[in-house]
Amino acid sequence: MNILVDVLIIVVSLSLLILGAEWLLQGAVIFARKKKISDLVIASTLIAFGTGLPTIAVNIAMMCFSSNGADVVVGNALGTNFVNVGLGLGISALIVAINTKYQVFEKELTIFLALSAVLTGFVFDGTLGRIEGLFLLLVYIITLYILYQYAKREKLGDDDMNQVELNTSTISSTATEEISLWTVYARVFVGMIFLVGFSVLLAFMTERFSRDFGISEYVLGLTIIGIGTSLPMIVTSVRSAFKGYTDIILGNIFGSTIANIGLGLGIPALIAPLMFTKGATDDLYLFNLLNIVVIFSILTEGKILGKNKILTKPVGFFILICYLVYLYFKLF
Repeated sequence: MNILVDVLIIVVSLSLLILGAEWLLQGAVIFARKKKISDLVIASTLIAFGTGLPTIAVNIAMMCFSSNGADVVVGNALGTNFVNVGLGLGISALIVAINTKYQVFEKELTIFLALSAVLTGFVFDGTLGRIEGLFLLLVYIITLYILYQYAKREKLGDDDMNQVELNTSTISSTATEEISLWTVYARVFVGMIFLVGFSVLLAFMTERFSRDFGISEYVLGLTIIGIGTSLPMIVTSVRSAFKGYTDIILGNIFGSTIANIGLGLGIPALIAPLMFTKGATDDLYLFNLLNIVVIFSILTEGKILGKNKILTKPVGFFILICYLVYLYFKLF
């Protein structure tokens, strides 16, 4: 019975944590629109950050309130990145062929790969220290500014403008009609309470949950919590795929993953150095290998099919299978 209660608490906490992030994000989007900021800029910055917000909040809470929080932080950050690519991209490519344009492939994806390489170099000695965490944080801020400038300068055609629909970029539809400022304030306030409160609750529950199922806190963060906090990105990608908004899928996936590295690992490392065990380092290497598979697939299919850079259903299925096999060996 105690195990069932713990499972229920974890599920409810993850659900309300995501809801809190959603309300906070919606308030920020409404503020941005009232300031006449373009939808493209919002989608390239706020949305990508917002879908990774649950992961970031949980990681900060783990470092502040959990005795073994560092293990969960590392597992959650790596697990979320695996889920973003393995499920977010894999399932989306199964639904619709993802045709990405140069602004995503040669700008945001390049930054993502560079940041992943920097992280791999930093943890080669088994530790992500405060200076290295500060560097990741600064790189993320610079990246955000670069993406903001790209989005501002981008000239969009009618087809591209149809893909910049904020309602496809969050779990529940972001309200675009006129809303009173008091409603916005209330939504942001309640969202912050949910985000902080339930991330702290998860921090206190991880040790019990780990003991209930006999798995390490690192593996718990890598699998259950990593998947749970990644739900906004999975839903975002699948919803965009069903509507045919293929270009926004890669932008959100890799934008969110950049936030997970820069903020989800950078801020916790500022609080205390993060230890990367051999298992965590191996998982990071496997994540880099998965990225290579994705890039190689995009380039290869483009050459074979004679089209723009593209991910088709067979590749999506292969990416999904790679992740599921990896998850199986981690859990069993």
